[in-house]
Amino acid sequence: MAPAVEGGSRFSARTSTATRLAASVVAISLVSLVVATLVGVTTGEDLADDLNEEHLQATAESASADVQSELSGLQSTTDGLAASPQASVSVDLFDTAFDELELSIDKNAYEEETEALTTAYRLNYLEPLRAAGRDVQLRDITSSSPVARYLQYEYAIDLGAAARPVTLDDAGDGSDWTNIHRRVHPVYREVVTRLDLLDLYLIEPDGDVVYSVSKGPDLGTNMRTGPYSGSVVANTFKNVVVAPEDGAFVSDLRFYDAVPGVPVGAVASPIFEEFELAGVLLVTYSASRLTDLVTADESWEEAGLPETGDVYLFGTGGTTRTDPRAFLEEPKKYLDDAMAEGLIDDSDRALIEAIGTTVLTQSVPDGTADAGFEGDESVRSTSNVTGTPVLSITVPVVSDLVDWFVVAEVNSRVAGRGLDDFQELLIVGAAIFVVLLAFAAVAWANGIVRPIRYVSDRISRHGRSEDVIQVPPQTPVEIQQLSSRLEFMKNTLVSQQSAIAAARNDRLGLLRSMLPPSVAQRFTSGDLRALDQAPAATVAVVVVLGLADMVRAASGSADRELVDEILGELDNIALEHGLDRIKVVGDAYFAACGHDRPYIDHAPRSIDFAVESMSFIAGLVTDVPLEFAIGVHSGAVTTGMAGGASLVYDVWGVTVSQAHRLARQARGGEILMSAESRALLPDSVSTESIDGDAYRITSSPEGVPPT
Repeated sequence: MAPAVEGGSRFSARTSTATRLAASVVAISLVSLVVATLVGVTTGEDLADDLNEEHLQATAESASADVQSELSGLQSTTDGLAASPQASVSVDLFDTAFDELELSIDKNAYEEETEALTTAYRLNYLEPLRAAGRDVQLRDITSSSPVARYLQYEYAIDLGAAARPVTLDDAGDGSDWTNIHRRVHPVYREVVTRLDLLDLYLIEPDGDVVYSVSKGPDLGTNMRTGPYSGSVVANTFKNVVVAPEDGAFVSDLRFYDAVPGVPVGAVASPIFEEFELAGVLLVTYSASRLTDLVTADESWEEAGLPETGDVYLFGTGGTTRTDPRAFLEEPKKYLDDAMAEGLIDDSDRALIEAIGTTVLTQSVPDGTADAGFEGDESVRSTSNVTGTPVLSITVPVVSDLVDWFVVAEVNSRVAGRGLDDFQELLIVGAAIFVVLLAFAAVAWANGIVRPIRYVSDRISRHGRSEDVIQVPPQTPVEIQQLSSRLEFMKNTLVSQQSAIAAARNDRLGLLRSMLPPSVAQRFTSGDLRALDQAPAATVAVVVVLGLADMVRAASGSADRELVDEILGELDNIALEHGLDRIKVVGDAYFAACGHDRPYIDHAPRSIDFAVESMSFIAGLVTDVPLEFAIGVHSGAVTTGMAGGASLVYDVWGVTVSQAHRLARQARGGEILMSAESRALLPDSVSTESIDGDAYRITSSPEGVPPT
């Protein structure tokens, strides 16, 4: 009997092979499962982050494209309206009728009308503007022009100081302006209605608003000198007049006193008549148009947003250009949270509550604004305007028209909810798998060891000893043969593995001396058929006339030593400059740079190799005169093993052929390069053009002319 063992070894000795196998399988599987679970959780986190980032980026880019398309559409529409013959005719007729009114109106005959205008504008404009925080007086929104007062009285109000509808085509005053208006107004009114615009203006070059669809207090005023001369409408008009050849101009949103409490955007286009500026056609729109666009009319799911997702615009100054989702859904809570975050104060809140929008008033968080202005389009973990932790991305509106940015956000907790469910499912599934695996491993182990138990029982019948158990002579011949063959197999395998390893190392060393290192490694791994494409490499071909004859006649040791010296030194020069010798064909030595290692300066390295090689060959003292020339060309090459049964490493393609052609074309002692190679060299390399498609080198990069 074997001696008894103590401690932990006793338990090990009494543990069956089946139990050990089952335990090993379970342990290995458990470790693998734990690793796989951890990898799965980590991968799930990365995947969830990637999905969230991709979703946010897609949402932001989609909104950016929609806004850009909307602005481009407004610009194109305005250009089209301004380019129509009706625009030039209408602005000319209105301008003429406007001047006639100015001459025919009795400036002192409209006291009653002036009083009615004052009452109407105080009610409809002055009070709303003051409620919106604007410190304005009546003179700031009304014009002293008699024509403006006349047109506004006839078309904007009635005697009861109520606003007239824009459907009014004819005020019945019999003026030429009214006769023109009766024909033109229905067309432009339809344009404003169909395109959901605030207003459409015709403005003559001196700044007089000779027509508008909505007939607000800016009708008849002058956009250069009148009460609205500093407004968004006036500035847009002036930009077009200053450079009418530039076409339409699109402005950023601003508040406009003629439309109290409404952030207004303007688009204007020049009206030409026989290449002369006849006027400007200008349209205005509300910021709510943009809010409806990016939120799909507050249909968040259609906009691609989850339950807590949001998308909005901000612009110069870091203020919003559309309303955030939280404001649209719960304005009071939103304002409370924004104040708690310090993004608005009491006056901002009062203004937002008065006008019903955050546009041009609500500031976005500093980090969000900085990301937009600095061009950072990465997904960030930050807080939104209400202090809620979110994943956020800021992308610009791709447009030369305005400096706006799209912000897409999603609540961080909601973004990670799917990942939490995935992790729970993964852990529960792993636990169930371990239990099932334990039962399966026990059954499998018992089946595996059943033949071993049989052999063990057969061997144990022949006796036991205190020493290590050995197979006794009377053991069945099959077991003895199996034992001896296993021992012989082990010894043979060890010997063969050593021999194979030594042979492999010898072959790898030889290959590395003949091929580029990466090619030698691929060759030893069996990758013989792969071809590589190098898009940018330079091939240098050194032609030594007489070298082929010397090789064929190298019966004497002197000739052979000279040939070996030339090829060996060319190899050394190539190695020094990062080139690889590809082949020697007759009297031509082929070397390449950039095909195996991605040298950026493959062309300068090849020129340095050519200059140094030429200096070396020119300095040789030989009994046989050697004429030599070098050709260099840069471009794409194909590399790999070629030759069928007798594989050799080669580089081929048009680049190799062109370098060889240049070498053959060059005169003795001359280096010719292609225009492609010359374009990759620094200015310090002096060359001269030959026939326009080849260059002769006259000095090296170090300023030393070649021999």
